[in-house]
Amino acid sequence: MLKNRNTRVTAEEIIALIKETLAEERHVRSENVVIVPTYNEANILKPLVLRILQQGPFDVIIVDDNSPDGTGEVAEQLAEHFPERVSVLHRTGKLGLGSAYVAGFRSALALDYQRIFTMDADFSHDPGSLPALRGALDGAEVVLGSRYVKGGGTRNWPLRRRLLSRSGSVYARLALGLPVHDLTGGFKGFRRQALEALLPELETMHSNGFAFQIETTYLCSRHGFRIVEVPILFEDRVAGKSKMNRRIVVEGLWVVWALRLHKKTARIHREAHETHAQTRLPLGRLMAVFMAFVGLAIILGSLILAPRWSTLLEQAGPRHPVSPSRPRYVLAPHRRAGTASSAALLHPTTLQIRGSDLTPNVPLSIVGAGFLPHEPLQVTIQNHAGRVQAQLAPTIADTTGHFYTTGVVPANLAPGNYLVVVEGMNSHYKAQASFELHWIAPTVQLDTYSVKPKQGFRFAGSGFLSGEQVEISLVAPDHGSAHVLATVRANAMGYISGSTTVPMLSQGNYSLVFMGQQSQTPATVGFNIQPLNPWVVLSTYTPSQNTRLGFNGQDFAPSEQVLVYLNEQPGQSRHADTTGQGDVVARIQTDANGNFSLPAYWQVPAMSGQNTLVFVGQQSGAVATVSFIIEP
Repeated sequence: MLKNRNTRVTAEEIIALIKETLAEERHVRSENVVIVPTYNEANILKPLVLRILQQGPFDVIIVDDNSPDGTGEVAEQLAEHFPERVSVLHRTGKLGLGSAYVAGFRSALALDYQRIFTMDADFSHDPGSLPALRGALDGAEVVLGSRYVKGGGTRNWPLRRRLLSRSGSVYARLALGLPVHDLTGGFKGFRRQALEALLPELETMHSNGFAFQIETTYLCSRHGFRIVEVPILFEDRVAGKSKMNRRIVVEGLWVVWALRLHKKTARIHREAHETHAQTRLPLGRLMAVFMAFVGLAIILGSLILAPRWSTLLEQAGPRHPVSPSRPRYVLAPHRRAGTASSAALLHPTTLQIRGSDLTPNVPLSIVGAGFLPHEPLQVTIQNHAGRVQAQLAPTIADTTGHFYTTGVVPANLAPGNYLVVVEGMNSHYKAQASFELHWIAPTVQLDTYSVKPKQGFRFAGSGFLSGEQVEISLVAPDHGSAHVLATVRANAMGYISGSTTVPMLSQGNYSLVFMGQQSQTPATVGFNIQPLNPWVVLSTYTPSQNTRLGFNGQDFAPSEQVLVYLNEQPGQSRHADTTGQGDVVARIQTDANGNFSLPAYWQVPAMSGQNTLVFVGQQSGAVATVSFIIEP
């Protein structure tokens, strides 16, 4: 069932969470929603959802297949922080990608979304492309994020996967007669009318894995929907494990063949003359069989040969757009006196970094080749003067002299250009690659931007340095006095989260400043303090003498003492006792919300006529006045 309910939150799971509301605004459900199927994506789901929400009016539906790594709990935490923008659909087990999308489609239609998008949960699809896909839907019913049109491409993908994707798209395109270049991608957008027409057929689809993407696009074409391709840059997943396997490839082969034989090509279906299509059916089926065998040969060949080709190309050097080193020839030092062999004097090494523009605390993936088998390797970050700025974890080359390692860019590195240098501890072969380091401007979001004195609010932010102390201050409108509210520590990824309470301050607009004590880079948020407007209701306004009168009050400061005066303002009382005319007649303690409810609390004295009770908050200074008439 679809739920947005509370869940347990641990310190390790706290991340930067975004609220796109201002103090005077309330969120209205967007017309756009992004469906994200998940299975074992706990480490990457939070920053992904954050990035989606940053793109504008896009809500999120997470469909989790009971991930054993706790992805469902992470999703519930996000739904708790964004109750109007993030929904979670929990399923009992790993039921397949296709059925996950169908479940998400049903939920999106039930929630009355007008534009529905789908994307992977591993950052291979850039959320920054969502506005472009949304814009394309203004003139089409279906939009595809395409790697294989002008302006699109792939990044950091091994040769085997590129061959598999390319050949699979070509095979499906030829077999099904579709005028679409990228049939295997999952970054898509649909107008509501298209999904409503497709939904009955989606329930009886042949595929449930990645072939679902091919069959969905095929059905859209058969219905005559206009399909537009928008160029995207597809990047290999930054976390988790790929779900691609041989079973999925085989499913893609037979699904395309089954669609071609049973439903004919999309081109034939679009022809107006059904009889003409039927006369071409035998030839069409024969062509489908031929193309199926050709596609099978291409894909199976890529599965067998691509790993070998990938290894050879990796040895020869890296490919754009990774940040590579050119083959570096170094002299091997002599371990003993004598002359080294000519083969040892000159040796090529290569190194590549995934990504050339990096930020602190992000994963750093390094691939290299040309070292000795099983050789220990030292990994350092150096400036261009050759001075070591950071030491990363050492690694070991494999039996072919290759290695792959990951680390984290240290948070204390200043912005600038750096080198990753890998050195063999036995051979002293070296390889290096450059990268540029940028700061991430810290950002903070609140669960509310307007409170009353002594009330609390929750905050969440990102972009601070790992482990640094962040001081939270409330600055007056004239930028004069600053009130320090709290100090929190950023986690290893630079995220902060917590809650604090506003002190007793006058109403008005303030600036809430989150200052990293190490980075000295502030994140500032506008904040409003509302006035207190206390009021009190009596149990009766015409009590008799010596009867007991009850009080119900609201909107005083939380947990403050309220003095009750009879017939005069505070400061005029002549006596310190709590009885008698003109004195403090009661002392009341408000609850955590600034309210109190006291039935039959004060005994009316022997007096008559109209009288006044004045309730004065001792911390806030808030005053509420109530008149009543004592009957003789």
